[in-house]
Formats: sequence, C-alpha cells, structure tokens
Amino acid sequence: MEKECVDKMILALRNKYREKLAQELPVGKEIQAGASSIPLRREEIFRGKCTMLLPETIRDLDRKKAAVKYRSLNRPQVIKSDSKGDVSFTFSIIPSDEREEIQLNRLKKIQDDMKKIWKQNVFYDMGEVTSDTFSIAWMDFKSFCLNGSLYSMLFLFDMEEETVLGNFHCVFSEYDIWKPVVLKLLTTIQTK
Repeated sequence: MEKECVDKMILALRNKYREKLAQELPVGKEIQAGASSIPLRREEIFRGKCTMLLPETIRDLDRKKAAVKYRSLNRPQVIKSDSKGDVSFTFSIIPSDEREEIQLNRLKKIQDDMKKIWKQNVFYDMGEVTSDTFSIAWMDFKSFCLNGSLYSMLFLFDMEEETVLGNFHCVFSEYDIWKPVVLKLLTTIQTK
C-alpha cells in the first residue's frame, strides 16, 4: 500500500515538473496543457486585423449555436469554441478612450464595475503579458452559472485605433490547466 502511494507521488511530481518545463518553452506548433500536448494554428480575428495562436480544436462558433450560448443581442462579435462548447475565446471591439492609455487601469475599472453587478464572482489575479510589440492586460475570476461555475480570463489590447476586449472561459475544474496556457497564447497576438 505504501509503495502504491509513493508511486502516485512520483508520477504527480513528474507531471508537475513537465508542466514547469513547458511554461519556460516558447510557444510553437503545440502547447502543453496539463499532461496533454495541444496542436496550435494561427487564427485570424476581425477579418485579419489581428491574429492569435489557438488550439486546433477551437473554431468559429456558428450563428445559431452562438445565439443559444450567448443569449444577449449584445454578444461578442467573434466567438471561437471547441466542439463541446467547454472552452471558448470571445473578442469584441469596445470604445477606445484616448485619455486612458494604460489598459491595466481600464481593466481595473471593468473589474470594479463587475463587482458592483455580480457580487458572487471571485476575482483572482491581474497582470500584463507582452506580445512582440505591445502589452496585453488581463484579469481572471470565477463566476457562477446554472450548471456550475466558470473560470474566465478577460484581456484588453489595442488594435490600430480600437481596443479589443477578449474573454477566455472554461469549466472551473480545468482552470489550473488552462490559465498558464492562455497566458502564453496571449503573447502570440499580432496586430496589422
């Protein structure tokens, strides 16, 4: 019985070591997500105004499915999701405020507004990652829905004269797998 416990501990430590190594590697044709390696491809967003490396399983969500999943008429302009709808990226162009140059401050204001409306949300971290030529501000949080809870990561970046508000979300039980992956994927955003 003790030998079995030690073997499980060794396997867990090996997996953790592999995850740590994967965090240090640059993003390439694939990315490590937990114990799995996920192939990536460059996706166009907003008709090529920007691109981002995303998992190959993530595709544009068709209009009917988007209307069911995002019931508001004010749904994001670009919605990309896996076939089950468990992992999604959304992108919206929002009004750009010339006076507010620091996206992290703008994201903090969004967070403050969200706290007023959705008091049950649990907010975690906030930070910035750097793409080739610009910074992307991000924050993550846990929200609740009818059938459980969601992990979400909001991110902001400038594209030409516009600001893009992005959102990644998945089932909360998988946040520890997806958070480091999404942070690395954000560094692959390119604007034209």
